[in-house]
Amino acid sequence: MPELNGFKLKRLNTWGGLSFIAGTAMLACFSGLLMLPSLRGPYVVTFLAYFVIAGGVYILAVIRLDRDRMPIALIWGFALLFRLVLLLTSPTLSDDVFRYSWDGNLLSQWINPYTLPVNSPALDEYSTSLRALVNHNWMASPYLPSAQLLFLFAHQVAPESIKAFQISAILLDLATAWLVMDILRRVMSSSRQVLIYLWNPLVIIEFSHGAHVVDALMICLVMLTFWLLLKAKPKRHRQSWFTTASAISLAAATLTKGLPLMLVSVVWRRWDWKRLLLFAVVILGVIAIFAVGAGLGLTGKQDGRGVFGALRIYMNWWNFNSGIYHWLEVGLSGYQTPGAVPVDIVGERPIQLARLITTGLTTLAVLLTAWLSWRMDNPKTRDHITRTLFLLRLATIPIGAYLLFTHTVHPWYVILIIPFLPFLSPKQDEAIWTKRLKWPWIYFSLAVSLSYLTYINPDDLREFNLIRQVEYIPLYLLLIWAAWPLLTRRTKINSDKRTR
Repeated sequence: MPELNGFKLKRLNTWGGLSFIAGTAMLACFSGLLMLPSLRGPYVVTFLAYFVIAGGVYILAVIRLDRDRMPIALIWGFALLFRLVLLLTSPTLSDDVFRYSWDGNLLSQWINPYTLPVNSPALDEYSTSLRALVNHNWMASPYLPSAQLLFLFAHQVAPESIKAFQISAILLDLATAWLVMDILRRVMSSSRQVLIYLWNPLVIIEFSHGAHVVDALMICLVMLTFWLLLKAKPKRHRQSWFTTASAISLAAATLTKGLPLMLVSVVWRRWDWKRLLLFAVVILGVIAIFAVGAGLGLTGKQDGRGVFGALRIYMNWWNFNSGIYHWLEVGLSGYQTPGAVPVDIVGERPIQLARLITTGLTTLAVLLTAWLSWRMDNPKTRDHITRTLFLLRLATIPIGAYLLFTHTVHPWYVILIIPFLPFLSPKQDEAIWTKRLKWPWIYFSLAVSLSYLTYINPDDLREFNLIRQVEYIPLYLLLIWAAWPLLTRRTKINSDKRTR
């Protein structure tokens, strides 16, 4: 019997030890969600209980990555099982997928989705069974052209199929994971860190269940940009092609939700003025095509019409689950509320001032990133691999700043930073403290799901002060903890310089 137990223990260690157990526990948690008729309303607490357990064992797997050395095939095997299980569910945490289907339906009939709001009587003859389920039906589409082309493709393959969007999100999600793994193999000589992305419960839930295909497309194109930059090795025959393709890829990513525009500050030194011009021309050209008949939507009535009509509404008035922005808005208005400060009571001034301040802080982070990129991405002082790894890490600054200062943080917004977290793990010759840098965002990727408690009562949607504090205060403390060794090291270096 001891020999048998020893054999089982040895086999378990071969499969990944505690990490294998963690994967099994996560699979059980996701399977438990199949028993729930919905993840909203009275079922949201049960969903979050499963999610928190999955998040806890996910953290264990990340901690044990270098110890257990789970085979990469098993990491992928579990990841595929997680996603296949949730493919059996229907999206209930978010109803964005109905808008995807409606926009795809309009495009298939050569109707510009930026022209009219969903509830316009002029669109009655194109109505579908899902039209009544589209949220914010008083405005035209909020999604940019790259997303629209994906909606059209999904509709052409499977008209009015919600499952088609779930499958599309999963395929793009897995493509992102492959890109992350291949980049890891090239810059860090280890691909197992891909587990940080592949097993992240937020990624799994929001793509496999929530079908957030817009974010899946955006993130895949962003990672493709960095993969292409890595392939564009100096003096390589195809360097020029890969660099040009990276500009097109980031332009396509920017044409999904706009956020990847911040990453130009990361990669701009890799592009010459021709690639920067190409990036701008692709974006402006595609926008011009979709603006025909609809306009840009930058002025006039705020009904979402025009390419940027819905984005203008979002930038001016949307507010949900923010951290610094919320407390700034409350402080400037003097109106204590767990949710958005009501403009009809406090007026527009404190709200617009809060947005101006947080936008300014985000802009400063982007400018800092651009300066660091120019200084550190220098081919004369560092090799190509080292410089690319630095850019991957540098990308967390503008993305992190956006998440810290923005006025709206839905859970799936946080996914954009997760593919970059595996690159924050230290290489063999690096200081061990660098591994701290990923933990604030790993924590936040799990804690942000608590914002779904807003939907516990469909007749009384509201935010909770305690939930906001649980999400953000530990995040701020972890960021200070992660940056502390670097700050103290800089202080010591400056002190030594003054002494000399």
